[in-house]
Amino acid sequence: MKNKTVVFIGHNDCTGLETGKLKSEIIKSIENGAINFISGGMGEYDRICARLVYEIKIEYPNIKNLLVIPYLNFNIFEKRYFDEIIFPEELEYVPKKASIIKRNQYMVDKSSYAICYVNYSYGGAAKTFQYANKKNVEIINLGKLNIK
Repeated sequence: MKNKTVVFIGHNDCTGLETGKLKSEIIKSIENGAINFISGGMGEYDRICARLVYEIKIEYPNIKNLLVIPYLNFNIFEKRYFDEIIFPEELEYVPKKASIIKRNQYMVDKSSYAICYVNYSYGGAAKTFQYANKKNVEIINLGKLNIK
């Protein structure tokens, strides 16, 4: 799954996000061989990305929209957007407080490419962004935070 997988990383608040640019980056990644698109389903950025991939599937029916949940009683928005909902086995015994961080790391570990909207150097999206950078995932950030 890794070589053709894109992970979405972004803040809940994505004011200023240019959805047309985001859509272009998703399509560009498909044209470069991406098949799987994974998100965590927790914030506005995740919702926008899931909806865009769902819409893009009309033109590219071979792609998959995957949701990775951090715990079993996770509240899933718009199940119809997703081809598959994944609960990683390794999260089964992780305490709920740590499960989101571990889920985010799992998504990055399965990906070779990240399309991000990260503006701030704090919070869960920033930590996941930094983790992806450390793991040498190719990153496109549509937000303001620079890769260091």
